[in-house]
Amino acid sequence: MAELRIPRAHSNEWYDHLATVEDGYYYPRSSRLGARNGEDAYQEVVDEHLKDGMRVLEVGCGHGELAVDLATKASHVTAYDRIAPWIERAAQTAADRGVNNIDYICHDAADPAHDRVTLPVGDNSVDLFGCRRGPLHWIPDAERVAKPGAVILHLAPMEEPIPAWTSKLPHKLHYENCGRYSGAGSIHISVENRLHQAGLTLDSGWGFDVPERFDDARELYTVVTWGLPRDEVPPFEDIEHRFERIFETHAEDGAVVLRHCRYLWKAIVG
Repeated sequence: MAELRIPRAHSNEWYDHLATVEDGYYYPRSSRLGARNGEDAYQEVVDEHLKDGMRVLEVGCGHGELAVDLATKASHVTAYDRIAPWIERAAQTAADRGVNNIDYICHDAADPAHDRVTLPVGDNSVDLFGCRRGPLHWIPDAERVAKPGAVILHLAPMEEPIPAWTSKLPHKLHYENCGRYSGAGSIHISVENRLHQAGLTLDSGWGFDVPERFDDARELYTVVTWGLPRDEVPPFEDIEHRFERIFETHAEDGAVVLRHCRYLWKAIVG
């Protein structure tokens, strides 16, 4: 079996590679997502909690599209990510749209050398924290920067079942190697452990598990190769027959279905 030279999904090395092939953090595929999914629910709960005049911190903002939406009601948004090209794109997008109440900051909250995490805002300055598909390691510093009663809203990928057809693909393209698969175990427990370590408690949590339908073999190829180094991935044309076979044997009403799983949670600081 060929040795895999693939960064662990969602590690710093993985994100560094992704930044060389994508100009933002997004899913470069076309699919049909089931109703009442976690992505829509996150937007709804953010809209519910975001009030005029709030100061908002977005953690792991990627290329900054959500921060622009937040800025329509917030008095000020600070949005950060550790990937410099994505932050540069975000700042340019905001400038092009005439949005001037966002600070985009290239920042890594983790500081392993000093065994601490530091959010890029001052004490007692945040009314609302938002994090969509971002990390958890920043939570210990939330209490320092939060105003009394500040709310944390976080949408996390939840571990998905590995599809039966993955064994039909080359080993490097097995589902557990792609960026979609976290392999992190129970996100519910991880969240509660992080909150407990920070002296915080969970207010509410909601799980979402809906179908995501793919109508095209190339789009399914895009999913299983997302985040993998290009030199580790065979061209679609070389393995197109394998994906066509997957559609022949596993499609439902013409579409291959993956589970789209998310965990949305809320905590109140102070």
